[in-house]
Amino acid sequence: GASGPGTLAPSNWESARGSAAPVPAGGIPADFDSAGFLRVAKVNFLRLQAAHDAGKLDDLREFTTPEMFAELRLDIDERKGAHQTTDVLDLDAQLIEVVSEGNRHIASVRFRGMVLQDKAGPATPFDEVWNLTKPADGSSGWLLAGIQQLS
Repeated sequence: GASGPGTLAPSNWESARGSAAPVPAGGIPADFDSAGFLRVAKVNFLRLQAAHDAGKLDDLREFTTPEMFAELRLDIDERKGAHQTTDVLDLDAQLIEVVSEGNRHIASVRFRGMVLQDKAGPATPFDEVWNLTKPADGSSGWLLAGIQQLS
């Protein structure tokens, strides 16, 4: 189908695609478009959160690895259809590193902010690192491979 702004096309994660330069360990390649990557990362953070809340498995499958998708699906199954609403009140993204490992690129992004999960309850802070992976051959865009909770 057509990939309009409302769809979760993996190509939305594309950034610094033409770069084949070796990546310094624990750093970010000089020609990597960090600002553009983080802008898209924030949009996709919100989209994934909304898809997770609504239990939209097809949306989640589109930009998560099979392993990560299986974890998210278990999480949704455990809710047994209960509706969840997460309002992201504040969102900050920081690119920690981009590394090339074998036939894939791995990016780590730290997301921090405040969420409101219950309209009546207080907002709670979150601090987590999302690990994103992309095949070096460009056969797909960036996919969410894991989430580490820091707080």
